Amino acid sequence: MDASLNRAALLEELQLIQGVVERRTTIPILSSVLLSAEGDRLNLAATDLDVTVYSRCPATIRHEGRATIQSRMFFDLVRSLPSDTVDLVYREGRVEVSSGNFRSQLASLDPADFPTLPEIPSGQGFGLSLSFLRLLIDRTAFAVSSEEGHFQYNAALLLLSAQNAEMVATDGHRLAYVKAAHGSQTPPFEQQLLPRKVLNQLHRLSQPVDAPLFLARGENHLAFHLGERVLLSRLLEARFPQYERVLVRDNPHRAVVSRSDLQASLRRVSLLTSERTHGVQFQFETDAIGLASVGFDLGQANESVHCTYQGPAIRVLVNAQYVLDFLSAIEVEQIEIQLRDGDGPVVLTPLGDDPAIAECLYVIMPIRL
Repeated sequence: MDASLNRAALLEELQLIQGVVERRTTIPILSSVLLSAEGDRLNLAATDLDVTVYSRCPATIRHEGRATIQSRMFFDLVRSLPSDTVDLVYREGRVEVSSGNFRSQLASLDPADFPTLPEIPSGQGFGLSLSFLRLLIDRTAFAVSSEEGHFQYNAALLLLSAQNAEMVATDGHRLAYVKAAHGSQTPPFEQQLLPRKVLNQLHRLSQPVDAPLFLARGENHLAFHLGERVLLSRLLEARFPQYERVLVRDNPHRAVVSRSDLQASLRRVSLLTSERTHGVQFQFETDAIGLASVGFDLGQANESVHCTYQGPAIRVLVNAQYVLDFLSAIEVEQIEIQLRDGDGPVVLTPLGDDPAIAECLYVIMPIRL
């Protein structure tokens, strides 16, 4: 392999790949990116065996070939290079990287040992704009569980019909749901699980937000095509929880409050909460919500936030971080908090949200001490 290419273009693709590459793995080559010089392109690929990303950069190829480089180190190196041009030459198990007056030799594992990469499903697939998909991810991904081993909670569920797209995420204590109209197309599947890593990668894509993104389903993988980039996710067989039972739409008592006011007050009060529960007591009174921290050994805090509320006095204890996650994920002036009593689920929904969104609900189960 002997190639020259633009440093900024290479850096952009390497930055995308970092979210897939495994840094801690018992298979060393999974920490590497596979480089393939062909025609007038340098192809890049990385995989953790469940998620695979393909991308490419325009390049001047003097000699075709393949090589592997430890991904994080290569990314850091390219980011610091002094010139706009990078030369890559592979010989005798080393990759020579040159830029301006800089020269280096990087160790390279045998590219023949790189895992066999999955095939990309054929056909253009089902088209969505990147901004539309990001809208769904923004409203739900924060509720995906980060705890290992809870497979049914480690992914969001994407549901597609001829006119609408829905996304649901839950960690067993809270649930985020969004529904939006995408137009009129025949979807390639009715529902699929998208792992947390795939959601993060889709959000990191840097193409213009109105760029078309195409979904296609193969025998074992789901593919996302965006320009020269392809993201593949192994199809998951885990069963997603029966979320319909948790979606509450009929809570009778409604409080409308400024998102920014509630967020600022809740951040202050939550500083003095238990690290285990992050418990904050919400006291709903006429046109006011009282916030009070619970369970902190070194002190206590409380604050009142103005709202529009005419229901009965209700006191409910919730995880403050769960509420803050929702408030940080939306960009609206006001939200509505829907309640039935102090023991049932608390439902939050944005007011004046993006016009593309037909419904957005966030359900939190109260803390029971």
